[in-house]
Amino acid sequence: MGRKYFAWSFDDGLEQDRKIVSILKEYGLGATFHLNSSMFGDKTYEGRIGNLGMTEKPADSFDPARRHLLPYVEHFRLSKEEAMQLYEGFEVASHTCHHVNLMKCSEEEREKEITEDVKDLSEIFGYQVTGFAFPYGVGAKQSREALQKAGIQYARTIQTAKDFLFPEDPLAMPMTCWHVSKKAIEKLDSFLLAKPQEEDLFFLMFAHGYEFDFNTKESNWDKFRRICERVSLHKDVTACSIGEAFRMHEEGVR
Repeated sequence: MGRKYFAWSFDDGLEQDRKIVSILKEYGLGATFHLNSSMFGDKTYEGRIGNLGMTEKPADSFDPARRHLLPYVEHFRLSKEEAMQLYEGFEVASHTCHHVNLMKCSEEEREKEITEDVKDLSEIFGYQVTGFAFPYGVGAKQSREALQKAGIQYARTIQTAKDFLFPEDPLAMPMTCWHVSKKAIEKLDSFLLAKPQEEDLFFLMFAHGYEFDFNTKESNWDKFRRICERVSLHKDVTACSIGEAFRMHEEGVR
């Protein structure tokens, strides 16, 4: 019989992660946090359309008291010092140094953004970083060589997986579901009720912490908590980081 793994994947290293970590600990869940090593303490505001963040405004030129065309929420990154404390016990993974679109970079720029981010995060957190998430979800094809040079073992896109099987290509790994999806709970329940046969099953739920502040029907803190609670009630599911899921899967832990 195979095993079932569930992992949260959060990008950007935001102040909302304080609440996220608290809730994850409450329900005994693991997660992976994808950080940008050159952007600790960076502060912007994120404007949304529907459930999607669409545009960023630097905090020093943005007046939250004014009326704006789009509704905005804080997109404040943690300081390096706080991040070191907050993410203890969770997996930290790379997201490039400066959150760049890797499709628009030169080969040299891509390699620098990836390798330096992996190197810096590894030094900051005291272990070898082996995970990655593509900013904007793109650039897998162009970045493969740089990822391999940096020692990356898995890299998450924002493509959606067709099933619950572990990805055939870990360096272009799809997510199972973005939490803002109208079918997120339905899809999760299908996974939780599934009976693995020979193959291990894997559910990767993706989010940005600021999205829970949207407080829309499909993107809110209550939905996050309900997902965490659902997973925690299923003792046949190993709720861990992405890296832990891959290691246990590859080692054939039973």
